[in-house]
Amino acid sequence: MKHNYDFSQPNKLDKKALWLILGNAFWTIIKASWAIIALLVIRGFPTDAYWLYLIFFGLIILTFARLSINYFYYSYQVIADELIINKGWLNKSKTVVKLDKIHEVNLNQKFIHKLIRLYLVGIDTAGSSKTEISINGIDFRKALALKEVLTNSEQIETIHKEAENETLINDELIEKSESSEKIVISLFSLIKIGLTRNYLQTFALLLAFSFQIMDQIQDFFYKEDDSTVYDDIFNASYEKYIGLIGVLLFFGFITFIVLFNLGRTLLTYFNYQIQLKSNQLTVSYGLTDSHIIAVPSKKVQLFQIQQNYFQRLMNLFEVKIKQVESSENDKQKKGLIVPGANSSELNQIFQVIYQSNLDLKTDYFRPHKRILFLKFCWLCIPAFIALSVFYLNDMINYSWIILPIFAFLYFLIYWSYRNEKLFLKDDFIVLRKGVWDITTTYLQISKMQQVSVKQSYFQEKRNLGSLNLHTAGGTISLTYYDFDLLQKLANELLYKIEKNKYSWM
Repeated sequence: MKHNYDFSQPNKLDKKALWLILGNAFWTIIKASWAIIALLVIRGFPTDAYWLYLIFFGLIILTFARLSINYFYYSYQVIADELIINKGWLNKSKTVVKLDKIHEVNLNQKFIHKLIRLYLVGIDTAGSSKTEISINGIDFRKALALKEVLTNSEQIETIHKEAENETLINDELIEKSESSEKIVISLFSLIKIGLTRNYLQTFALLLAFSFQIMDQIQDFFYKEDDSTVYDDIFNASYEKYIGLIGVLLFFGFITFIVLFNLGRTLLTYFNYQIQLKSNQLTVSYGLTDSHIIAVPSKKVQLFQIQQNYFQRLMNLFEVKIKQVESSENDKQKKGLIVPGANSSELNQIFQVIYQSNLDLKTDYFRPHKRILFLKFCWLCIPAFIALSVFYLNDMINYSWIILPIFAFLYFLIYWSYRNEKLFLKDDFIVLRKGVWDITTTYLQISKMQQVSVKQSYFQEKRNLGSLNLHTAGGTISLTYYDFDLLQKLANELLYKIEKNKYSWM
């Protein structure tokens, strides 16, 4: 059975969307006033304060009335190459977005949306850190058809012409999407990627959370003249064989981090599927909250592949597809993450976006070795500060601990230098870097907005310099490379941009 949608005419939200809007508003009111309600429950509700109840219920009624009016006077339509959103009754507003400015369309279904089988359509354009347009309350097939219209404007115009002024967009678009090539990330791949990702990030978050809990315990159970919670933990550990307890705590903490990452990965990326078409990627995933994200290929700014040692043994990659970055004050990035893709699936995704393969030449460039000496000098500064602290506090006998820490940190610096490689591939600049998680970034020349070469006074003496490649999805920096190489590379990039007259998207 086919469902026809005429987006050239004003479309309303689904009838069930009104209950969704009112339910969200009621929940927001309860969250904002929970402290007052809790206080009234503890102390008892006053029987003579009728005015308080009238004000509370009056505010709820007014809020519901305002939202209901907004619901009935909300409409959206697609005319030619523009998405038009109309809002308001007395204070009317109209939002117009060019379809070629849309960088990403998200179909989100939170738990409350799942209960009434509706979707929230989020539309992102350049220059905003948040979703600019939200259409909250569309059924699945209509949301999917709208997504196709917004992300395939050229294809829609062709269908219009072939249909001889036919204005109805039907399931033909959905069938084309369903017949396209599909990649499914298996549950086993998600388990493997969940066990091998985000160690340091999760460790830092849990460590900060643990200190917050300790501070709360300190404020609640300890007085100012008492010992601290940290003293009690240390004394108890010392009495109970501090070495054994420390080892058990360490391995317990590591186990918790791994299991936490695994659970978060499975909940977030459950049933991860990618529809591959000639001009876009459509991704769907999620267990409690479902998401469908459409990314036009021409809007992709940076393509990043991340892999650590364990993932390399299992032939797994984590792909980050970056689009237009937000404003300078808020660096939240748009795009999507593909977890657990193997080498074949990775190449398929890359070919859909760039119509090219991932093969790299064996020739590459590295930063100059002088950067190791420079970082050695910078690392000496905190080492001398730590040594001074030990000396001033009569703890010079413990200063030996600085040496292994210093050696370990410098080993990480050296390993990062060994892993950094610059490749030149056709119309791409490829930079590989990292210590544990090795990230390979592909930048297409047509996505560059600015190329800048810098050389400090000290770099000038040794013919070294730095190159910054600016894109809408972020900046790639090459520091302490041979200056002649950077100048030649910058001139070649500018020549290709001028010669091919790339149109930036």
